Amino acid sequence: MRAAGRALAASAVAAASVAAYLYTSGLLGQGERAALAILIIAAGLWITEAAPLPATALLVPILQALLGVQPFGDSLRPFFDPVVMLLLGGFLLAAAVEKYDLDEYFASQVVSRVRADARILLLVMMTATMALSLWISNTAAAAIMMALALKLVEGAEDKGDNFPKALVLGIAYSATVGGVGTLVGTTTTAMAAGALKRLTGAEITFLGWILYGLPVSLLMVLASWALLISLFPFGGRKVSTSQISMRPLGGRQMLTLAVFAVSIILWITERVPDPLIPLIGWRGHGLSSSMVAAIIAVILFFSGLLDERDLSRVNWGVLILIGGGLSLGEALEVSGLMNRIGEALLIFTRGAGTIPIILIVSLFGLAITVLASNTASAAIFLPIAIGIAASTGIDPAILAAIVGITTSLDFMLPVGTPPNAIAYSTGKVSLREMVKAGLILDILGWLITSALAIIIWPRIA
Repeated sequence: MRAAGRALAASAVAAASVAAYLYTSGLLGQGERAALAILIIAAGLWITEAAPLPATALLVPILQALLGVQPFGDSLRPFFDPVVMLLLGGFLLAAAVEKYDLDEYFASQVVSRVRADARILLLVMMTATMALSLWISNTAAAAIMMALALKLVEGAEDKGDNFPKALVLGIAYSATVGGVGTLVGTTTTAMAAGALKRLTGAEITFLGWILYGLPVSLLMVLASWALLISLFPFGGRKVSTSQISMRPLGGRQMLTLAVFAVSIILWITERVPDPLIPLIGWRGHGLSSSMVAAIIAVILFFSGLLDERDLSRVNWGVLILIGGGLSLGEALEVSGLMNRIGEALLIFTRGAGTIPIILIVSLFGLAITVLASNTASAAIFLPIAIGIAASTGIDPAILAAIVGITTSLDFMLPVGTPPNAIAYSTGKVSLREMVKAGLILDILGWLITSALAIIIWPRIA
């Protein structure tokens, strides 16, 4: 967006917030009106990107203090929420994995062992991408696997060959859906857990989130694979994987692998599921996911795997944005505006029942992420969805998980997610083809997430 366009958008957002503040004087209290103005400013600037996303996040606590929603110190606390530490530890672990090319090693180990036709290779590549994306950023997973994919289709210049199209799209889609499988896979999942804890006191453990998100990841990989081989058929085409290089692990790589393995073990054994406790006689180590992340960060630096220069690998803008989103949610809560929104939505959904509400929330999560970035969409919609849960009696963990997942399921446009942009930049797929496949997959993502939320999640919530 050009400077003139940004200025116009910012002016429109400011005018809308002032109008909302002035014209709700007879309907809302002072604190609620102030929180509404802040919500409009934050949502408007995040959606239009008239200002850098982290700058808008920092504006949220400033406005809270100036408008009297809560003191500046209180509004800053969410920036140091445990979920921020969780993501920081995840970012640092991913930085170590990338620094020592361990991610490329994992991918090449999987791909080099495939001895099957192209359809099976496509599924293997997609599954490997999803597995990487569970632990490192979606962008990094897509970039690594796309490099391997382009080696596999090197020299394939036949325009009638659909395999390159299916392969680059499959990697992009799998990188995106893999992120929703864990709390460190993508920012929206961690934001969902953080917002739920801050606003309701309920906690989703690392393993608990896997029970929500990983089935979505697996089903979406299978759905997107079936969709791609249907839209872009390529028969029993054979693909050589001999060009994928295989190198043994070095000492630093082995140490990084050990830290990576210990991290996963500690994250998933925070609290053992109740049915397993009598069998193993252990309830779990009890360390929170955030504390485990802090321990991981300390180990990475004390072992020499990372140093001060590697801090530049951390996406600090995302951490600030998450803090701003959590601070916005707290503003809506302490001002009472969240209850007002929940009451209004309760009137809208009165008599609708749990299933229609779940369908509406998941659809809205998908729709809002088309307009704004995934992280900004989650920041805007999470407190509202949790408010809906409080007003309707639905388990807030379910609606929070729906928003955390659906705001990351954006497949339609190259600008939707970085993996989409990486796929489109290869030149192997046209915009029309991406939109067609992505629209169908968006609908499948909505249906799959909603079905799991209705049928499975109430049993594990």
